[in-house]
Amino acid sequence: MISSPLHRSILATLLLASGVQVASAQQAAAPANNGKVLVRVNEVSISLDEFNRRYEQNSKLVPGATPSKQDVLKNIIYFELATQEARRLRIHQEQALKDQFDILLYQAIIRRFVQPKVDSLEISESEVRKYYDSNPLLRTSHIILLSKPGMSETELKDLRKRAQDILGIVRSNKKSFEDYAQQYSEGPSAKTGGDVDWGARHKLLPEFYEAALKLKNIGDVSDLVETPYGIHIIKLTGRRPYAEMDAVYKDFAVRTLRESKGQDLFNAYFDGLRKKAKVTVNEDLIK
Repeated sequence: MISSPLHRSILATLLLASGVQVASAQQAAAPANNGKVLVRVNEVSISLDEFNRRYEQNSKLVPGATPSKQDVLKNIIYFELATQEARRLRIHQEQALKDQFDILLYQAIIRRFVQPKVDSLEISESEVRKYYDSNPLLRTSHIILLSKPGMSETELKDLRKRAQDILGIVRSNKKSFEDYAQQYSEGPSAKTGGDVDWGARHKLLPEFYEAALKLKNIGDVSDLVETPYGIHIIKLTGRRPYAEMDAVYKDFAVRTLRESKGQDLFNAYFDGLRKKAKVTVNEDLIK
């Protein structure tokens, strides 16, 4: 948590100055646009136009907290002093920073030459429907017996035995699942009868979602399902039809399908780069 004045100042410096575009030493004699130099930091000139552009951008960073021009200017100077000092100390040549910069370059290539093509892919209604049929929105309730990191095999065996006993009680149908959840579940949802509300595949634990998806009828109860959090007994309480899919989930489905179809575009772009390069691989080393 950033709380001290020094830490707040450091954060402000990064927010107010990062991304500033300044003239190089070679360009210092000819500042951009109207030629008015606001500040020089050693051999680097920052024009008034550039300052105004950065000020407008930074004014929108924190709604309701517009910084003063003096604060922005101070932090732009700090930013330039820091980057110049880092180069003087050759920090920019450290391998860790080079690796981070290479990652940024990789991401920039993807954003510039691949992502626009992926974003323009057309996804049909039938494709969205097919995706939804395999990944519907489900409503569930559950009873969970919580596990703890580092549990011994004996402790896990006892937990599974207790969960199996509770499953038998649940299936006796002497009381409602909600009553049993309030009685036995160790999770916060116990207070609401185990209700987990509506969930999508990407929002739920994979083991949990897959087990719920296998339940055919509303009201069906699963066998024991183990996840990193513990052992669950899951009841299916709803399966939303395609016609009632909300816009947020539909947008997610479209993006997911685009990314899936876009893998071919991704491969094609890099295959093209590879054909123009000299790449040799010694496959024997990874067998």
